[in-house]
Amino acid sequence: MAGKTLGPLAFFALAAQIYGSKLLGRKLVNSGIYRYIRHPQYLSLGLSAFGLSTMWPRMIIFLLFVGMVFAYYFMARVEERRMLAIDPSYADYMHHTGMFLPGNPGGRLYQVLFGSLRDQKVARTLGLASLLLLALLVGFGLRAYTVRHIARSVVSPDMEVVSVYPMTSVAMQQLTALALSDPSVQQALRREGHAMFVAHILPHDYGMIAMFADIGTHHMAPGNVRLSRFKYLCGWLLPFLDSRMRTDLMGSDGQEYRVVFSRVDSPRGQPISQRQLFDLSAKMTPVYVADVNAAARQVGRTIDPPHRSFWGDVKMPIF
Repeated sequence: MAGKTLGPLAFFALAAQIYGSKLLGRKLVNSGIYRYIRHPQYLSLGLSAFGLSTMWPRMIIFLLFVGMVFAYYFMARVEERRMLAIDPSYADYMHHTGMFLPGNPGGRLYQVLFGSLRDQKVARTLGLASLLLLALLVGFGLRAYTVRHIARSVVSPDMEVVSVYPMTSVAMQQLTALALSDPSVQQALRREGHAMFVAHILPHDYGMIAMFADIGTHHMAPGNVRLSRFKYLCGWLLPFLDSRMRTDLMGSDGQEYRVVFSRVDSPRGQPISQRQLFDLSAKMTPVYVADVNAAARQVGRTIDPPHRSFWGDVKMPIF
């Protein structure tokens, strides 16, 4: 979350420094953080993207983040070639600064691993391919670690319950059983026929409910952008401006929960086995939503959502 906030702040501060220098007629900005790294704005955007990706960690989000990092690298290389053509002294500046990190640790590691190769074009290709492979291994490793450590419990042969926050298996099963006691929930699940289900337990005011089901909340949709939406976006990127923003996003503590029942299928829309429930290819479709009060042991509002998330009919991956 910190990167999500600090990244945009640093980006705009550095942009002010660059454009201020242009107004003063300076060709090269080499003061402040630019004394140590050449592309701090890209670093700031990368930190912001990393912070945003941790709010909804999914493999596709991770892959998009990795792709963005590689895109910034190639953009930085293009900018450096242009700067060398405009100002030859930029070569000396490059020699004394890192590309994205002080001390240029990436460049030093590259020299150790691939610097001895005669063909530097081949060396750079190998370096980037190795970095991409490492990023993918890290991504799959993080996903495997997450699946092993999330709060989850088997409710029945055709249903597993997952909590977005740490919760005991007994508590998850009790909340799910309470939600399943409602006749409307039972009817909604029966009409799906033979299928595997995941029940997600969320705080009742979980701000990112649209990632699981479209329950009619307002979003930043085309044609729905107003000044109030811009204010909301600023508050989302800079949560310290609004003390309630964290609660609005992640929900609040208490005994009230929202249970989202989702059907899980293969990419072709066919039912899967319980063993395949957390496979990378497993897709979920919202079926029914029930608000549960654990203290009062009762089911409150129930919602029959469209079989889609906020993103439409695209079936969302579980992880």
